[in-house]
Amino acid sequence: MNETMKMQKLDLNKHDALKVAELIYETDANLFNFFFKNKESTAYKIEKLVRSGNNTLGYERIRVVTPSDSDEVQGIMVYSCGQEAEKMDEMKILRQNLNWWDVIKFSVMEWWDNHFLADLKESDFYLACVAVDELARGNGLGSFILEESWKIAKKNGFDRVVLDVDMDNKGAYRLYQKMGFKVFNKNSIPWFGGEKGVLNMEYML
Repeated sequence: MNETMKMQKLDLNKHDALKVAELIYETDANLFNFFFKNKESTAYKIEKLVRSGNNTLGYERIRVVTPSDSDEVQGIMVYSCGQEAEKMDEMKILRQNLNWWDVIKFSVMEWWDNHFLADLKESDFYLACVAVDELARGNGLGSFILEESWKIAKKNGFDRVVLDVDMDNKGAYRLYQKMGFKVFNKNSIPWFGGEKGVLNMEYML
């Protein structure tokens, strides 16, 4: 896989930003659909934030996976370093790129996410989104992205890689567990006779 695939920083001049936005959408499709109804309109809004930069979905924080011989985006990793997300003026970027109603929706989504997502330390490398294109699945791209994240985190002096996985996403949980991630916390709420939430997972470097 390492010989046939490569990971690189998102380059808006050669990589398909809309494809990146669609993959970000796939990481939390149910929540996005609740607020924005469908993939097409949601991806269009996400693409604006990707292109704008200086926000949690900005191009500066995105790596793409492509075949070694082309620029076709087949997977993505959206990340943040330590507590930098808390220092961004997210509201300013939302206001500049979206109408007021969409700003409210994204703000509510962020509030909802903050209820569940892991508490981060300055020494953490956080994987906000990991996604593989449906047509490219089954070829080890998910494992490749995680291995590359470890390399980046180690190179930059971080102590652990942290991610959150939906409790209902059994496939992703099995992959993360297989790759050595361990659950260190669970954030959930009662939900229609069961519970809904996420597992906070870590990989110590």
